[in-house]
Amino acid sequence: MKLIERKIRERIITARISDWPRILPSRHRAQPAGAGFGSSRFSSPARQFTVLYAGEDFSTAFAEAVVRDRFEGKQRRFLYRPDIEARCVTSISSSRELALVDLTGAGAYELGVDTDANRARDHRRGQEFSELLHGQLPDVDGILFDSRLTSARCVAIYERALPSLSGSVPISLLQVAELAPELKRLNITVRRERGFGLS
Repeated sequence: MKLIERKIRERIITARISDWPRILPSRHRAQPAGAGFGSSRFSSPARQFTVLYAGEDFSTAFAEAVVRDRFEGKQRRFLYRPDIEARCVTSISSSRELALVDLTGAGAYELGVDTDANRARDHRRGQEFSELLHGQLPDVDGILFDSRLTSARCVAIYERALPSLSGSVPISLLQVAELAPELKRLNITVRRERGFGLS
């Protein structure tokens, strides 16, 4: 993959994010705007940098962080209470405008970037794109992209911009008002334990 800097810069927008939901493991609740190494769409396999993700709405954050593809081809949809209890929700905001490469809509196509970078279930092309972007354009703070699952906007923010972010005090995912209607909308049943009674 090769990036044409001139084309990339044509797709950079500056925007401040405000109260974008982020779902994270409860063990990291002390750092709601922190990020660690892991494998994700725009992460660095070489561990050159970390990435923080947030969605523009709760439905998208829930789809990206919890549901993903687990119900594909399944008529009965179950989540298990311990899995939900192990997660919390914060709202991410930035103290300044962020420089984001806009891959929403036809962004990748217009840039001549492999559209698998922001759309495929396999993350390899996205990771390759992100490593090149992070290395070649040090003034870029992250990537704005469409969720593969909901088509709503998500943001991937590089570690160099994390000092500009803040997160609200995390609350348990089970306590979030939007959870119950979202479970109902998706026809998901919560079970207390695998193979046992319903919650």
